[in-house]
Amino acid sequence: MLRLIPILLAVCAVSFAGEPPSAPPEPPAATLAKFNDPPAPKEFPRAGILVDTQALADKIKLAAPALVIIDARGRDAYDDGHIPDARSMVSDQLQDSKAAPYFLPSAEALKALCAAAGINAASDVVIYDTDDGRLAARVWFTLHAFGHDRVAILDGGAGKWLAEKRDWLAETPPVKPGTFVPAEKLRGACGFSELAQFRTRVHVIGKLPPTTLIDARTTAEYMGDDVRTKTGGHIPGAANIEWISLLTPVPAKPAVKDKNKEAAEPAFRVWRSAPEIHAILRLAGIEKEQKIAVYDQAGGRSSHLYFTLYLMGFDNAFNYTGGWREYGNRDDVEIEK
Repeated sequence: MLRLIPILLAVCAVSFAGEPPSAPPEPPAATLAKFNDPPAPKEFPRAGILVDTQALADKIKLAAPALVIIDARGRDAYDDGHIPDARSMVSDQLQDSKAAPYFLPSAEALKALCAAAGINAASDVVIYDTDDGRLAARVWFTLHAFGHDRVAILDGGAGKWLAEKRDWLAETPPVKPGTFVPAEKLRGACGFSELAQFRTRVHVIGKLPPTTLIDARTTAEYMGDDVRTKTGGHIPGAANIEWISLLTPVPAKPAVKDKNKEAAEPAFRVWRSAPEIHAILRLAGIEKEQKIAVYDQAGGRSSHLYFTLYLMGFDNAFNYTGGWREYGNRDDVEIEK
């Protein structure tokens, strides 16, 4: 039986080529108290991993010695301009399509990337991308999986930073080589052979089984209408919560005259509030006590959803980084549409 939640069927589509998605729908104004649900948190349980632009600007002004800012966009975008003192770490460098079971960079490869970016074990790392955190989330998850405990994402990214008319530089800062040593054992990562534990088997009379698999892709991908591998569809029992539905879009302002040139402030997206995200997760049947695996096509969007779960205080979430890129190309698996 499909685990689709009706309110999430209309979430916006995100193209494979990375075009900006349309605005997701507002979450439902539903009261879940009658179901004996736990109360919604007023604030994020792990608020420290989501940094506001003003807080980052204050740290830059104070020249916080442990601060390391990472730009997860492409190198060309970085060279055109970036947040002051930011170092480039391109998100695509943090996946390896041939490195099963997790398709992450090796510990040695990550150690070299961290050395080039000046990341130490004590560094307060803040990562940003253009506006929605998807690229930043892959970098965040990789550092998190390899044991770094002081990593955050800039809410609203470069889009919000520029909309607030903050400093934007093209100079590449000098970097002292970092010394971060990746942990030998990964945390939060899940391989194909580990998926069986997330297939719900316990049924309680009068109660739907909890959701233990979340598909972060678009509804079209989930339903098998948008096929990007040998077979379309989803893992049986998975609920579909598109990653972008957990963000609130801030539209671009109309173009204004500025020194005889047309200029428009960019759009950006920020995370929804803790109560809103709580409502979306609960309507999808997600319980904190359960072990949960999230997946998408290739580990990027699922990293964003994993980050959101971690932000909400989930301790038993795992990112199936092989995703549909691996699962949808196998001949020995069950698939639902």
